[in-house]
Amino acid sequence: MDVSAYMIAAAVAQMARDDAATAAFAALDARNQAALEQTADLPEADPPPFDALTTDAQALVHRVLASALGTDTASVA
Repeated sequence: MDVSAYMIAAAVAQMARDDAATAAFAALDARNQAALEQTADLPEADPPPFDALTTDAQALVHRVLASALGTDTASVA
């Protein structure tokens, strides 16, 4: 088998796996979408003010921001 035929066979096999995964999760995806649509009109709750968090919670926020953004100086709340 030459490289081109191998690449085509690999791509076809991957597409078959992707199709099987899509089919396996179709019912769950449909239920998730229905749940999302049912909650579309719910108002979003405002987060508590940063100063209302405990010292430990504030430190956790800073660690998460530093991990995600590379800095903990981003505006919070």
